[in-house]
Amino acid sequence: MHVTEFVESVGVNIPRHVSANEFLSLAREGMIEKKHLRTYALSDFHSQEAQCAAYGLLISRYPQEVPVGFFSFAVQRVAVARRRLVAQLAPALDLSLDDLRKTPPPEPVRRFTEFVSWAALHAGPGEAALLVRTDVALWSHSCSVLVDFLSEAQYAPEAAVEYFGAHQESPGEIADGALEVIESGRSLGEPAEWIARSARRAEPVRRSWWRAVATGG
Repeated sequence: MHVTEFVESVGVNIPRHVSANEFLSLAREGMIEKKHLRTYALSDFHSQEAQCAAYGLLISRYPQEVPVGFFSFAVQRVAVARRRLVAQLAPALDLSLDDLRKTPPPEPVRRFTEFVSWAALHAGPGEAALLVRTDVALWSHSCSVLVDFLSEAQYAPEAAVEYFGAHQESPGEIADGALEVIESGRSLGEPAEWIARSARRAEPVRRSWWRAVATGG
């Protein structure tokens, strides 16, 4: 099976994920308040911390040219978003760096960070790359819809609109780069069922993440 056909066979339903996103439902109904965006910023901050550590570990576990290039781009992408969150989004929501660091995230967010950390420790390169690709696809589609709603919301600082706007598209380095890592993993004997394993868990884990942001826990 060609790698693109294999990825499609994993069957993550992005439109259904977007329609089930409770944070997007609040935005669609004009009910986003400052407290929701503060919870979002806190949750994303802690998630980014786990992602940076996870991708760094994957670089050390798989230093070959193809996976190291992919995971290096992934960690750089998260690091840029993290700087933007700390420097622009958080101040617009009256959150300091200490607030972000010291306030524990909601439990489903903590479970997301544990999921990412588990994958970094146990996944093969193809499995980890497909997880990153899937999560970024889910994320970018949600952000694309969210920007449209936030631009018309009663409470939505410009920094929030700009922050989500920066994540509306899945970069080719992720979407296409993951395919190269998957193909490399398969050529080295990484089992197909293992490559798909974490990607299939990504949607429910991320859906719970958004629900926690919408409800505060």
